[in-house]
Amino acid sequence: MKIFIAFLSLLMFSNNVTFSQQASYTDPGAAYLKLFLEKGSEGTYQQIGNFKVIGTSYLFGEKLKGGVYTKTEKSEHVELGYNTYNQSLDVNLNGVQSITKKVGEVDSFVIYANNSEFIKNDLLFYSSALVSPKAKDGFYQIISMGSKYNLYKGYTSVLDIVSTNYIQSDLRQFSLEYNFYYTENNTKDFKKLKLSKKKIVDEFKSKMDVSIFLDEEELDKNPEIALKKVFNALNNQ
Repeated sequence: MKIFIAFLSLLMFSNNVTFSQQASYTDPGAAYLKLFLEKGSEGTYQQIGNFKVIGTSYLFGEKLKGGVYTKTEKSEHVELGYNTYNQSLDVNLNGVQSITKKVGEVDSFVIYANNSEFIKNDLLFYSSALVSPKAKDGFYQIISMGSKYNLYKGYTSVLDIVSTNYIQSDLRQFSLEYNFYYTENNTKDFKKLKLSKKKIVDEFKSKMDVSIFLDEEELDKNPEIALKKVFNALNNQ
């Protein structure tokens, strides 16, 4: 009987852990990269410095339908790839020739929804120059815009050690990181948000009590939705 109870307790603990892992948020870009790596890129790698790097630094891939906008022109319904490692944009204008645009050469770009599990809505990115003079050079996805505050997500690729490889010391893989930032329209501030209910409540306590709009479980399951509610409240106060 004791063995059965112990087994039952272990099973319940295992189910709770599994549920917790499933409930945790997985960024769509990170999910795409994980699938890309799982499908295998054996024999293919990118040479960066002294490292052979597997995976991809392109958010959702290199050939996405979208539009690119500069101060003087726009190119819509083209193929593009957003390189999150060096913060550049590859644009295929005619189906044959591809050009690379640096951050300073592009005002904004959009990735069109493609009905995949990863991109269900158009994704609009602004260059750092349009976001804030204090923003680090790069592109920032617009999550929410309002009369007082704007919310952004920034992606960056880093080189990680391949945990399944203990032989090739020069082998690395791309890992995608993301952070949320906000700007206040009447200032030039550009601030990073920590995904903690206490930290977010403390961040805006001088403006209003956002705790009633922020659900901790939702913040863990889908921070974009949770933060949108907070910024909607801030913009409508």
